[in-house]
Amino acid sequence: MMDNVLPAFLKDDLSLKLIFFGGKGGVGKTTCACATALKLSLGQPDKPYLLVSTDPAHSLCDSLAGLILPKNLEVLELDAVASLNKFKRRHEKVLEEIAERGTFLDEEDLQSLMDLSLPGMDELSAYLEIAEWLQQKRYHCIVIDTAPTGHTLRLLEMPDLVRRWLVGLDTLLAKHRYIRRHFTGDNRLDHLDRFLLEMDDSVKVMEKLMIDPASCRFVIVMLAEMMSVEESADLARTLSGRKIPTPELIVNQLLPANDCPVCSTRRKMQMLSLSLALNRLREQQFWTLPLLPVEPSGGALSTLWSQVRSIEQIDQPIKSAFELPIRVEEPSPLPNRSSKLLIFSGKGGVGKTTMACATALRMHEQYPDLRIILFSTDPAHSLADCLGIAVKGRPTPIFPGLDAQEINAEVAFDEVRREYRSELEDFLADALPHVDITFDREVMEHLLDLAPPGLDEIMALTAVVEHLSAGCYDVVVMDSAPSGHLIRLLEMPGIIGGWLKQFFSLLLKYRHVMRLPKLSERLVDLSRKLKALRILLSDPDKTSLYAVTIPTNLALEKTSEMLLSLHQLGIGTKAMLINQITPESDCELCRALNQREDQQIEKAREVLFVDLPKTRIYLHSNTGGLARLTTLGSKLFLS
Repeated sequence: MMDNVLPAFLKDDLSLKLIFFGGKGGVGKTTCACATALKLSLGQPDKPYLLVSTDPAHSLCDSLAGLILPKNLEVLELDAVASLNKFKRRHEKVLEEIAERGTFLDEEDLQSLMDLSLPGMDELSAYLEIAEWLQQKRYHCIVIDTAPTGHTLRLLEMPDLVRRWLVGLDTLLAKHRYIRRHFTGDNRLDHLDRFLLEMDDSVKVMEKLMIDPASCRFVIVMLAEMMSVEESADLARTLSGRKIPTPELIVNQLLPANDCPVCSTRRKMQMLSLSLALNRLREQQFWTLPLLPVEPSGGALSTLWSQVRSIEQIDQPIKSAFELPIRVEEPSPLPNRSSKLLIFSGKGGVGKTTMACATALRMHEQYPDLRIILFSTDPAHSLADCLGIAVKGRPTPIFPGLDAQEINAEVAFDEVRREYRSELEDFLADALPHVDITFDREVMEHLLDLAPPGLDEIMALTAVVEHLSAGCYDVVVMDSAPSGHLIRLLEMPGIIGGWLKQFFSLLLKYRHVMRLPKLSERLVDLSRKLKALRILLSDPDKTSLYAVTIPTNLALEKTSEMLLSLHQLGIGTKAMLINQITPESDCELCRALNQREDQQIEKAREVLFVDLPKTRIYLHSNTGGLARLTTLGSKLFLS
């Protein structure tokens, strides 16, 4: 290791406009983003900075609590619904006018679709806001604390989504534009054309800036753990494919080299993972931050970067004579055999995937006659990494009676789009005497772009109902997206239900203009599954939710917020699994961690979650692979 200069993104002389911090949940993205915004704004007090969170499970304010911020630093936890409502209010009349010119829908229908077609999709609202800030040049630099990997990738795909949306709007205007030019000879751009051009320019500015190394950095934050390495490598590959600069990578919470059996065992595991990362990620400069005895928040953030070190290779041999056994205290009652859906939820990086995998294996062992599927709805799938086997988009056998599936929401929705276009082609072939094939075909082809962003994800979630109702499986064990996105996903049935209701009324009203029986049948089926899903989620005898957390103040506060939101949705919690507890040891760091964690566990017992069973899972040498997961599952639940 070398004690040299700071990472380049922290240098005052750079002209960076955007700095993203991204990675797997729980790796310290928020900490690094906060510390970076503080250092840069303090270093250049005459220039305005913005620190913004795009994660629906915001934690900026928690991390900065008690700190007096520099006057030139603005902090914003993005409200997705408010952002999208602001966008709609600003452009509602223009959008309505475009749609009115280009479709056969009347004003009432257009208004109802306007109210439904842009629900609060976090990634879209974040993209629109950031693009607007960049155009306005309000800030010298924007530091962005992103959501966990899967949803950050969706944010980076927003230029494609917005451009597809603009193409759809432009298609709606094409017919009117042609008529105007043909009959009046008027080739001038009107206010609607200018709106589309301005929106397109905004996308181009954002795209150009994000691939410019002098203007943008995406800093990957990771832990020296195998699953974090795998996810970081996938993220780096995607960023490289999009030409987004990622020259630096932060390895957070690195343990010191000492004689403590707990520290040395954990450090051995870290060094093995770090060695793999250095081999896999050769394009990035690696920087490390130590595991701190106190949570890095408030005033501690101001000195965080003084502890950063660069690393190029692992010099010392990786040795440890110790192994940390799997240790569980106060195991939870085993789900009964009548359970249908087990959901594992929590903040990113707390171990949801590990707990879901261990539970599925234990259920399979306890109830060998039941057919069980381990199911992931997280866009950054990690079932395969955790199990140590390849898991596909369709059910993949693990053992007889136990399958796993990492569902790809976008692929599922693309299939619906293909079916729709095929049916549309058949319909138009029969309807040529009544339809202007040049323009109306294109308008109809973009009809599904009125669907709410997130329809693909909710369609994937209804696969749970499909698995159960078709009799293929008796139990679904669900590894969910991080808590903020899970809440958004579980809210979506209501939003999608409203959209479906409106869509059905349009299909009925205009059935003489446009007959699409296959699409109607598909949407009726989706509506039926949504109703079944809502009933299933609210049935405590069939659905059990396990809240996975870790013993830190931030994680427990976020868990409390998550459980309140779930309660408001009518979803109860079966038990709390407190993961990654530090085993007792005499070393100074471990003693400090033990004391800090004991205080948080006591707070969970006495204040936050008084009535919930609380299972404690201690850090152990390895969490992956079927053998270790089976052992963990045997200890996680009572016999």
